[in-house]
Amino acid sequence: MAEEIALPEELLWLRKALERLDAALLETIAARLNTVKAISKAKRGAGLPVYDENREREARSSLVERARSLGLSRELAEELYTVLVHESRCAQLYCPGRLRVYIYGYGGMARTLASAMIRAGCWVAIGGRSEEKAQGLAEELGALAMEPQRGIDWADMVVYAVPGSAVPGLLEEHLRHARQSMLFTDLASVKKPLVNRIEKMLARTEEPPEYASLHPLFGPLECPAGETVAIVPVRLARWREKLTQLLHGLGMKTVTIDPDTHDRVMAVNQVLHHLVHQLYHEASKKLATRLGIGSDLVEKLMTRSLRQTIQVTNRLATLSNVVEEIRQENPYSHEALSALREAVEKLTAQPRED
Repeated sequence: MAEEIALPEELLWLRKALERLDAALLETIAARLNTVKAISKAKRGAGLPVYDENREREARSSLVERARSLGLSRELAEELYTVLVHESRCAQLYCPGRLRVYIYGYGGMARTLASAMIRAGCWVAIGGRSEEKAQGLAEELGALAMEPQRGIDWADMVVYAVPGSAVPGLLEEHLRHARQSMLFTDLASVKKPLVNRIEKMLARTEEPPEYASLHPLFGPLECPAGETVAIVPVRLARWREKLTQLLHGLGMKTVTIDPDTHDRVMAVNQVLHHLVHQLYHEASKKLATRLGIGSDLVEKLMTRSLRQTIQVTNRLATLSNVVEEIRQENPYSHEALSALREAVEKLTAQPRED
């Protein structure tokens, strides 16, 4: 048995002092979050968005300056502020008008949106093909579980949290239960082909509901406050302002865009981005094998930027079905492939310096 080392009295006293300071920090953070909740009520009363980019920029700059005056690093101040402001956003969520939202689906995005809406004070019900899965998620989050017909009869807003390819069939099936006063939405990553089909479907429907195709520009998160959602209006009049207010109340930024422009942007920001990471994944394995480098040595000498790249690459690998669907359905995927091929050819054609 190893002999215990007697610690100096001064060190023991200093450790106790540090523990008291840490406890005081937590009490200060708790007081800050209580103030944030009061701010949330004021914002809700004024109809203001949770996320205020200009205010956050000013507060971050002020905190950095204060840290500098105290001899603390900019990195510490910015990391601390990033954590605090995220918690603050998530503590401010509110649901304008206490909407009733029916979420069809029980995957990662259904969980993210349902959790945020419940936290904000919306009434949320969950359904899907599998009553068992819908019931399980509903019980976990404290939502209602409803089969589709009942859910659509009950809801003000329907969210299809399923792959885009499944949306037209579901909408056609559910339109017979829809009311003109409702809003239907989807979360598809590719818009132009889907929106074309939905527009034709709604044009054939007497007194159709309103419709907006949404694209959350994030994956499943515990709290998406501060993230961006693209809004592609399909048939949007009465719900235009209410939808924006809801998303802002959930702490999100919004960008309204037409379906063709959306897909052209996503060819750059999604299709090409995914391809580059997939190519790195494949090429790095081949090169390491060719050069006789073991994975243990690669990991020991990994740079910080490469660690970040690996994290994204590994995450995309877990979403391979979604990544492949985006590539197959985006009408500009061939342009992304062509641009990548041209860039590789240009880089590899440069003369080698010996």
